[in-house]
Amino acid sequence: MAFYSAILSKIMRKLLKITIFILTSVVYSSCQREKLDVNVDDIKISTTIKRFEKDLFEGPTTDELEKFELLKKNYGDFLNVFAFKILNIPEQSDSVTASNLSKFVSDHEVSDIYRLTDSVYKSTDEIDLGMESFFRHHKYYFPEKPIPSVVTYISAFNYAVITTDSVIGIGLDMFLGSNIAYYPRLGIPRYLFEKFRKEYIVPSAIKAWFQSDYDVSEVKNELLSQMVYQGKLLYYMNAMAPEMDDTLRTGYTEQQLKWCESNEASIWSFFIENKMLFNTDPSQYSKFVNEGPATNGFPKEAPGKIGTWVGGQIVKAYMNKNSDATLKDLLKEKDAQKILEISGYKPQK
Repeated sequence: MAFYSAILSKIMRKLLKITIFILTSVVYSSCQREKLDVNVDDIKISTTIKRFEKDLFEGPTTDELEKFELLKKNYGDFLNVFAFKILNIPEQSDSVTASNLSKFVSDHEVSDIYRLTDSVYKSTDEIDLGMESFFRHHKYYFPEKPIPSVVTYISAFNYAVITTDSVIGIGLDMFLGSNIAYYPRLGIPRYLFEKFRKEYIVPSAIKAWFQSDYDVSEVKNELLSQMVYQGKLLYYMNAMAPEMDDTLRTGYTEQQLKWCESNEASIWSFFIENKMLFNTDPSQYSKFVNEGPATNGFPKEAPGKIGTWVGGQIVKAYMNKNSDATLKDLLKEKDAQKILEISGYKPQK
């Protein structure tokens, strides 16, 4: 009888532990939602996406130099970024640059890409709404910062999103849908072009704008700092688009997210037991924070860049512990170890 009582007691303790963990998770998620549930209804933002690719391919004139001058008038510095940075045209006189742009437009395959892009994006209304919501939240958190303009373009699959001080440029040909034959033909891995879809435009734009303000090259060369940087990015994305699904924010599928949640303690134990957190060798730690079809060393069900997801959990725990901390406070804090220690992050087994 004593034997069965001991077993029953053990089971009850385990059930109690599970119950506590579930309740903690619910409270944890609730705190996160409440902190980022802000009212932006009174913030007025007018977002109009300018279609550079349409003006480039279908402008009101066929004269090379005249078209160039019109583009310069309507798009300012973005024209230089497109010509010299995206297309890598050598910087020469306007007439030579205009001629090179004309060659780009008249290229048979580029023209085909443009026609395909134009058929997919006859309207950008859906993108307009998503970017408007992003900018409203951005103005809420950073009222002193100017709102960038949004310009679309095609670059023959060179760049998905580019940023300048005042522009977010969206390469629509990188968001044509995962069934487009061009992507595998170019040798782009499936795990990447599976996300070359319209719904990933806004999350990609938010990510690019964050990275333009907070350059990853300035982050300390160690896994923990890189993880926390990526965690800040995920938190920022959540603040900028709280209605966005976690699959779009993380780039994971529902199944991959569920796997992470179910195995959070084991993932964390892996980093601790293998003394990875303060590893400064990118050849050893980059697989945990860089894109990939999976994370080497973990089961096949585990998604890539799994350290990024853990970084997000650490940052969420840190912000929930600091009820008065703002998004600005989080982004100003550069000490990843301090963030980890204050967060008290230690997932339950």
